[in-house]
Amino acid sequence: MIKLINPGKAEGIIKRYDAWIGQVAERYQVPAALIKAVLYQEMTQIDLLDPVADIAVQIAPRYNRDSSTGYAQVFGRVGLVAVNFAVDHGLATYESLGISSDRRLDQSSRRDVRKVWRKLHEDPKANIEIATLNLLVVADEMVGRLDFGTFSDDEIKLILSRYNANTNQVTSYGEQAFQHYRRYSESDC
Repeated sequence: MIKLINPGKAEGIIKRYDAWIGQVAERYQVPAALIKAVLYQEMTQIDLLDPVADIAVQIAPRYNRDSSTGYAQVFGRVGLVAVNFAVDHGLATYESLGISSDRRLDQSSRRDVRKVWRKLHEDPKANIEIATLNLLVVADEMVGRLDFGTFSDDEIKLILSRYNANTNQVTSYGEQAFQHYRRYSESDC
């Protein structure tokens, strides 16, 4: 399949959002290198089918459709879970995330999923921030804590694997993303 974002373009996008990534990393205490690794890994895998899936979500509002979208390739439902996690843990508010809601978002509500999907699709900064929140969700799920400074290499690989798939073991995605994490960790020093 034809990839839409080559490695050079992915690096350029990461560089363009470097300051924002730094702000989000500091706000949520997630290493910037980890956020960059996910962005690079996801962007370099975007192919021609991804925009087609996005169009299908946009033109089918009455159907229960969802797709991964944006630079970090986050599904609307996954993003909604991450947003609720942040709100529930006092890390953010719906308002601070730019999502209007006077109640807790419901992952079984097509309207709520679509609201988050639209935010992920239309706002690259929101996409990066919500992807970061998803890293917190999967860290909590897989490792049981949020202190990234204490994670072993295997725990980081497990978190990266879970970011991409519903798995409880390290995958090739996690191994590859971990190599990018190491690379960004060294360059951020």
